[in-house]
Amino acid sequence: VAAFGHADVPFERLVEVLNPERSQARHPLFQVALSFQNFERAGLELPGLTVAPVELDDVSAKFDLDVTVAESFDVSGAPAGMSVVWTYATDLFDESTITSFAERFVRIVESVVEDASVPVGDIRLLTDAEFAALARVSGPTVDVEGTLPDLFVRIADSVEADVSVQSGDIDLLDDAESTALAHLSGPTIDVDGTLPDLFVAGAALDPEAIAVRADDRSITYAELDSESTRLARFLIGKGIAPETFVALALPRSYDMIVAVWAVAKTGAAYVPVDPTYPTERVEHMLSDSGARTGITTSEYSGGLPETAEWILLDDPEVSAHLAAISGERLDPGERIAPLRPENTAYLIYTSGSTGLPKGVSVTHGGFANLAAEKRSRYGVGKDSRVLAVASPSFDASVLELLLATPNGATLVIAPPSTYGGVELMNLLRDERVTHAFITPAALGSVDHHDTDDLRVVLVGGESYTSEVVDRWAPGRRFFNVYGPTETTILASSSSALDPGDRLVIGGPLAGREFQVLDSRLHPVPLGVTGELYISGAALARGYHARPALTSGRFVANPFGIAGGRMYRTGDLVRWIRPGELEYVGRSDFQVKVRGLRIELGEIDATLESHESVGFAVTTGHRLESGATVLVAYVQPARGNVVDVDELSDFVGTRLPSYMVPTTFVVIDEVPLTPVGKLDRRALPEPVFESAAFRPPRTPVEEVVASVFAEVLGVERVGLDDDFFALGGNSLSATQVVSRIGAALDAAVPVRALFEASTVEDLADRVADQAGAGDRAPLVAQERPDRVPLSFAQQRMWFLNRLDSASVVNN
Repeated sequence: VAAFGHADVPFERLVEVLNPERSQARHPLFQVALSFQNFERAGLELPGLTVAPVELDDVSAKFDLDVTVAESFDVSGAPAGMSVVWTYATDLFDESTITSFAERFVRIVESVVEDASVPVGDIRLLTDAEFAALARVSGPTVDVEGTLPDLFVRIADSVEADVSVQSGDIDLLDDAESTALAHLSGPTIDVDGTLPDLFVAGAALDPEAIAVRADDRSITYAELDSESTRLARFLIGKGIAPETFVALALPRSYDMIVAVWAVAKTGAAYVPVDPTYPTERVEHMLSDSGARTGITTSEYSGGLPETAEWILLDDPEVSAHLAAISGERLDPGERIAPLRPENTAYLIYTSGSTGLPKGVSVTHGGFANLAAEKRSRYGVGKDSRVLAVASPSFDASVLELLLATPNGATLVIAPPSTYGGVELMNLLRDERVTHAFITPAALGSVDHHDTDDLRVVLVGGESYTSEVVDRWAPGRRFFNVYGPTETTILASSSSALDPGDRLVIGGPLAGREFQVLDSRLHPVPLGVTGELYISGAALARGYHARPALTSGRFVANPFGIAGGRMYRTGDLVRWIRPGELEYVGRSDFQVKVRGLRIELGEIDATLESHESVGFAVTTGHRLESGATVLVAYVQPARGNVVDVDELSDFVGTRLPSYMVPTTFVVIDEVPLTPVGKLDRRALPEPVFESAAFRPPRTPVEEVVASVFAEVLGVERVGLDDDFFALGGNSLSATQVVSRIGAALDAAVPVRALFEASTVEDLADRVADQAGAGDRAPLVAQERPDRVPLSFAQQRMWFLNRLDSASVVNN
């Protein structure tokens, strides 16, 4: 009610205070209006004549959306309920969307009438059917032979067939298992889904198959299995057991694969440590994890902290000791303690908000479902050749292992110095790689023409553009995968994408459940942005030795079983259809320019659609003046040269002017982090060059230039200087056109400055109007003894008379 006291504030005053970005495409202050009309029905009764208003059917929307609630009356004039009219801009909304809005509006009203005490945030927007469909969206059920559900079904079938059967006589085996186990020769393989079980099962498919290709060397599964078993027995002899940690300070290499297999076979958890990290960071990782034993080589041992006992794989004494140990398959009973799915498999450190990395403790529980679904979804087989290009410190390295090993495929390891570009393209071609997970930044640097053997491409780790799909999807299967480290590598996968498809992250994988919730943990409707929460058996245990941080991100799950947890991802998504998610992004990749919030990905996609651009990324750069400008970094496409002026004009024809980058920086290579993601901090510092000064030539140009300089406080303004690039905004634009109009005796609309923002262009626009203003001069009037009140002041005085004790209207 107090707000009505400001109902008569002049529009010009609102513009001055709020300083909104002006646009011809929308209302500058608001886009949605709600009106409540509770006045009596208008009408006029004359002798023999009744006059009543008739609503026009042809209505033009003044805003994006205008909702008018009005009392209805019957023919006698008595109240007859309420009507709601939705007027909307048809270039923004279609009828089905507005219909869904209207239905939810009715549901809100019904909820409030039913229980007026309900908090606004708890009003239920979803129907029962929608709630059931969206509260718990689960991944598919994967049939993994030998799981407890299989045994339970078999028991139930046996009892149903013969209720008199003794419990000890129930047949737990199907016919094939009974035949195989009755005449079994050789070792048995107990696949229960832990990491070492998956490794051993893959090695048993064909021991003589090539397991690893590294540095032009081929290693069979039998060799890998035997070598890792020797190292595992060596580690067990040093007391390495489940729930202990072993640091692996090795680059991407065959040695790293052997070490991972060996630690997994002991039941312990491995901690990948990049040996090139600063010593202080490595020291923190070792002390935080409690790792007292580490594995490395003499090349890196000199720069590692001495807080751990480092086993050098290339030390002659260590090599001799390992050679004397049996390489026969390790029996689970040799472990110091039993290995269970809830034990930690690896501890990967990610960046932390406090400046220190935090360790994500990932257990064995999510591996079996993930490995089984990868096999069926991506078609990995014994003849497949899987690329290993991820850094060991990135959990995508485990994704690559689980793509190859359980299926008996070959893992092709890229050299540690290879992340993208020609080197990666040559590796894909020469090693005939069939399956690859590559980050979009790295993939964008690779030429797709000479990779005919590549059948399946997975991208993930960061957002991507449609241009990547257009280049890489034809002739192969292209998937977008998504998953935080805290949800065991992957949480979702799109279906195979084709050029032109909507960019989605798909639905949950097996063993995962998705909830898209609002700030009060209510499921959001289809098409509405919410935060993604993930639950299920694949969740990590939490952050190692960080209980407060763990409880803040792994929160209670109100939709599952009692005591269940769900991981709060911080990622914003929306359901575009049941089971299909679209990634919206995070606020980290938004900037505000001239009062408008801009998603930089939209600019990147536009830049990459130009034929001369192979890769583009846009950032917001803060100037010394405090203003934020857009800087675009572009890498030329193969065989092309980027013309910055042409590219700027190209973007200007597709995006609003405020989204056109101020500066373009052409780069030869895309800087990547050790895990293959774009390294934004390594982008070169932009150089802002002023336009070459050209002085005004005509009286009109001199007027425009002088007004620019006066309003913006700039010492010198030339013909090519842009009003907005010099720091102008929508409020100062009104001052500029007013002063130019007064100086030239012309009516200059603000729109003219937005459409022609340089001195030369604006002068050309207004030159023909000079002297045509016909303005009445402002002349000082005689001041009366009693200054009359304005209309707004009269209203305030009137309201004060109704309640003279109030200080609202004084």
